[in-house]
Amino acid sequence: MSLSISVENVSKVYRLGEINRGQFFGDVRRWVKGKFNPDHTFGDPETEAEQEPKAANLFYALKNVSFDIKQGETVGIIGANGAGKSTLLKLISRITAPSTGSIKINGRIGSLLEVGTGFHPDLTGRDNVFMNGAILGMNRTEVAAKFDDIVSFSGVEKFIDTPVKRYSSGMFVRLAFSVAAFLEPEILIVDEVLSVGDQTFQNKCIQRLKEIIKDGRTVLFVSHGAGQVRELCSRAICLKRGEVICDDEPNKALDHYQAAVIEAGGASAQKTANEFIPEVIFNKADRPGGDVVRILAARLRGDDGNLVRKVLTSEGIHVEVEYEVISEGYHLRPGCTVCDERGNVIFWTGDTSESHRSRAAQPGRHRTGFTIPPHFLAPSKIIFNFGVADAGISGQGYAQAPNALSLLVEDDLRDTLIRGAYQGVIGGFVRPKFDWKTR
Repeated sequence: MSLSISVENVSKVYRLGEINRGQFFGDVRRWVKGKFNPDHTFGDPETEAEQEPKAANLFYALKNVSFDIKQGETVGIIGANGAGKSTLLKLISRITAPSTGSIKINGRIGSLLEVGTGFHPDLTGRDNVFMNGAILGMNRTEVAAKFDDIVSFSGVEKFIDTPVKRYSSGMFVRLAFSVAAFLEPEILIVDEVLSVGDQTFQNKCIQRLKEIIKDGRTVLFVSHGAGQVRELCSRAICLKRGEVICDDEPNKALDHYQAAVIEAGGASAQKTANEFIPEVIFNKADRPGGDVVRILAARLRGDDGNLVRKVLTSEGIHVEVEYEVISEGYHLRPGCTVCDERGNVIFWTGDTSESHRSRAAQPGRHRTGFTIPPHFLAPSKIIFNFGVADAGISGQGYAQAPNALSLLVEDDLRDTLIRGAYQGVIGGFVRPKFDWKTR
């Protein structure tokens, strides 16, 4: 399989505190040089001596970064703020050139690095679509063939002939993403910009990216959303202070990312980085519910009975919830909605036994729970939302504890029961083991 991107010993140095005209003209010179290079090489390690920063005002945004990306790969670029992710994408997109090292590109690049990248504010949405197509090397007929799909996907039909400077940030990013996604570059580069859109549009973008990946195009994807990286990427590169600290399958790279966040932020970052919550015990004043019932606590346990923040796809999860019935005469049914981190419901489960419908719940403390069996969930961050509702037809809710617990489910690559010998990415929310009968 041929390479789409080859990055060799790339560094990017900035001089802090002053306008560096020499660097600007150096970038222009390297760009012109690369423009006429048939190998699309930027930077020239033979003629540009690498310099270690000897002055306090020299800053390495990237330092000796090297990796290859094969055609058709989907690679996540992750790292804490300031790790060098956006700088790396700008170098690959040819917005700027490396101080040292070289980048070789095989294919046409479409990039979405910032809201409205490549858009002229005084031109209409229609004009910007055609202009971006021209920048990608497409003629007007080729762009026109995709125009209706672009506009329909973006949802800005009513405003397509309005100057984009009058667009909201959400309209801007929807149209910008649609242009990048439908003009079919061989390489698509997407920075952390999808967060501008609402949840519905983010889900549409993810689905479109999946279609692009399925078409065999190369995708570089920057996201702080671990779930998106796990869902879309077969590989992830983690940067720390401008250097590659992990280039591996997504879960391993995300582990390095979490460690880097904790190190960068110290103790105050512990809560943010350690985002998985295996137990919650509500204070008396904060217990969800009212005069009928209140939720007291919830927790996640592994097969050994201990609290767990992380399990493998081959392991079971035991879910417990405690609630207190305050008023007599109510027929109550505890339940749980399990979602992914973007809010998509994976499944709902509740105790719908006849006993709850036929007998009123006795006042006092109740403990209940269920088990998610091994070989059921796909890799993801999952969220547990608990509730206690009427057990009858109305299903009226009396107590809700949203986003109460969270858990990381990691792929067990040794799980031959599900995978067989296959080691690649498997999509979907769940990954159950069904009985197959082949004749």
